[in-house]
Amino acid sequence: MFRKAYRKTIGQIFSSTERKKRRNTFNPKRILSSVADTPVTYSLFRYNSKDLESRVSTHWQKGDKPLPETDHITWINVDGVSKEAVEQICSDFGVHPLLAEDILSLGQRAKADDMDTHLFALMPMLYYNNNTGIVQIEQLCIVLGQGFLLSFQADPQRNSPDPLHSLKDRLKNELAPVRKKSGDYLAYCIMDAVVDDYFTILEKLSDRLEQLEDEVVTHPNDSILLKVTLLRHELMVVKRAITPVRELINAFWHSENPLIEKANRKYFKDVYDHIVLAIEYTDNYREMAINVQDLYMNKVNTRMNEVMKILTVVTTLLAPATVIGGIFGMNFDRIPFSHVPNGFMYTVLFMLLCSVSMIWIFKRKDWF
Repeated sequence: MFRKAYRKTIGQIFSSTERKKRRNTFNPKRILSSVADTPVTYSLFRYNSKDLESRVSTHWQKGDKPLPETDHITWINVDGVSKEAVEQICSDFGVHPLLAEDILSLGQRAKADDMDTHLFALMPMLYYNNNTGIVQIEQLCIVLGQGFLLSFQADPQRNSPDPLHSLKDRLKNELAPVRKKSGDYLAYCIMDAVVDDYFTILEKLSDRLEQLEDEVVTHPNDSILLKVTLLRHELMVVKRAITPVRELINAFWHSENPLIEKANRKYFKDVYDHIVLAIEYTDNYREMAINVQDLYMNKVNTRMNEVMKILTVVTTLLAPATVIGGIFGMNFDRIPFSHVPNGFMYTVLFMLLCSVSMIWIFKRKDWF
């Protein structure tokens, strides 16, 4: 039964397509090539403190560009990344070709770029697969310009809730702060939603860690070592993904670009505090996972020592009987007690007396 469960766990983890994709090394020369098969959805939100226009389309319309000389903020969220779609929308908004190349280059680490007229942020969005226990990574790109914000989400067919969904609902509320502020505050809201969602992933990994601790203490078995190893791997993936986000948020916090208003910089400081806390949690959970693995190894070694101690005691207790039996079993004519009536019984009693005496001595020395 254990072997069946072991093979099932191995099959779920190591045959997963997401895990194989996640192990690919980023190559700057490898640009996204799947164009026709990638579904793309454009979600437009044009708003100010009084008005809101929202529309969802599968085709890009040039009329969705930001309106000149208005106080409206235009947010276009592109769900699904294809080469043609990214190049078209970046061209219409005057986005630098280097940023378009970064949007199409999947698998990058989080980073921030200042192009004077545009601010660019690339950060990971994390999802937890409840069936396989794998942390999946989706790339999110943000382009902030004068009066508009573009966001690109790479995976339109995600199996987990979108962390930006709650922000889209808040835009429908006229009293929401995001309706009264500039585009940099919208960028803050997006980053804050993504970073706060990291804690949801960490909570699920923490639950797995607590469960493994209970199993090690109560019912240690051979499958725990595999589970701990896989959990440590997921924690490593999370740490590798979110650690560069700290530098990204810090760049927006201290940016001198006029696209970031001084009054809104404190909000990026709040996100910075959150990402620092998430990184600390990740480090703590990794140390706890190592401690659980050490605890399991100690339990295994302790159990082995107990078995060896019992075998040693049994062997030691049988040593006098072996020696005595060997002496009286020699092939000689003159052996003590060989012709004495009840000599066999005396010899057996002497063997038992030796074993009982050894048990008493071991007890006195508190050896067992």
